Amino acid sequence: MLRDAGKQDKAEIYELWKQSYPNQNRNYLNFYFKNIFDKGRCIALEQDQRIISSLQLNEHILRLRDKQLKISYILGVSTLPDYRRRGHMRRLMESALDEAGHNHLVTLIRGFYPKLYEQFGFETVYERKLYTVPRECLHKVSLTNISYAAEPQELLQAYQNFTKHFDGCYVRDQEYYVLLQNEIVVTKKQMVVYRNRQGEVCGYLIFHKKKQEIHVEEAIYLESVVLMRLLKAAIGREQEILVEVSQSEKLEKIFPLLIPKKQPFIMARINNPALFNKLYNLEVKSAAEAFASALRPLWIHEYY
Repeated sequence: MLRDAGKQDKAEIYELWKQSYPNQNRNYLNFYFKNIFDKGRCIALEQDQRIISSLQLNEHILRLRDKQLKISYILGVSTLPDYRRRGHMRRLMESALDEAGHNHLVTLIRGFYPKLYEQFGFETVYERKLYTVPRECLHKVSLTNISYAAEPQELLQAYQNFTKHFDGCYVRDQEYYVLLQNEIVVTKKQMVVYRNRQGEVCGYLIFHKKKQEIHVEEAIYLESVVLMRLLKAAIGREQEILVEVSQSEKLEKIFPLLIPKKQPFIMARINNPALFNKLYNLEVKSAAEAFASALRPLWIHEYY
């Protein structure tokens, strides 16, 4: 039986996610279920008097071609091991996409398994680039104006200034950054901030350290020198730092000889192509064409 999951199902779905994503950071999972899960819609499939499969639909505002769209983001697609390969995920996806089709022009999903989601009309529309920056590239970089704290409104302003140059971005608000700072504390991630001479935040990095590897998850910066100083602060005593950026950000201009690895990140589905074309006065036939019509380079770094 398909149904909407309620708060009474939360603990059971949490355990389902734990089994489905064994490598997921438990602190992040706890944060998500405490702060974000209840804001979305969870569809569950019940069988044998328990929930055997579920997925989550979250709603956000995305800016595309100078218009703001309500979009849905699918995540947490999970099935208990003993019930897999029986078509349960298909039932969930079809139900979720039927719901999304009545409320949102666009639905996004992380591109973990592109072939799995292509059958539902999703296409990869956004890749990220992963750069490995060795310590020697940052040897002469100054740490001037580096800080380690900022108010949510300051971070939001930096994000808004940065994303003026991009398309396909979420419209974030101050509450987003209050939650983000909470997430950083709970998951033991770190943030480093750059301030200009007037004390204004002009960039920040969010990163985590696992063993000897430092991985930058989000890099917001207004100038290349800002990014370099942020990376210098984040790398600490390690020998290299990994940075994920958008398709259009070319760090090889700052660090010659670096070669990025491309990674599929976001897939999209246009739920109502006719309405999408009418809204934008276009004649696109696919999600790939729709996002390729963006007025500026894409930047879509969201996880939920």
